[in-house]
Amino acid sequence: MKNKSWNLEEAQKLAEEFPNTFSKPSTEVIEPLEKGHKAKLIFKFVSDDPEVPSSEQLWVEILLVQNNKFLGQLEDGPKYIQDLKCGEIIEFEECHIIDID
Repeated sequence: MKNKSWNLEEAQKLAEEFPNTFSKPSTEVIEPLEKGHKAKLIFKFVSDDPEVPSSEQLWVEILLVQNNKFLGQLEDGPKYIQDLKCGEIIEFEECHIIDID
């Protein structure tokens, strides 16, 4: 299996580290999410180009929720992450969700 150039940022850690400038949906808001809903995730990556950001925020449509884990399909085409394409299946958890539709 090929190594990914990206990983998911833990939105919960960002919210705790920067409480005045970063918020994330509460557990009560995330719990009712189900197939068809959308979640925004932060895809973190490293680039040698100083003009390129260190992450991209992308929407994922939820396909499955099971045991507090999510499976979704990437709805956006990343601008900077070369090995991530629109339509790819992404596994994530509540801690990764920064926004919902």
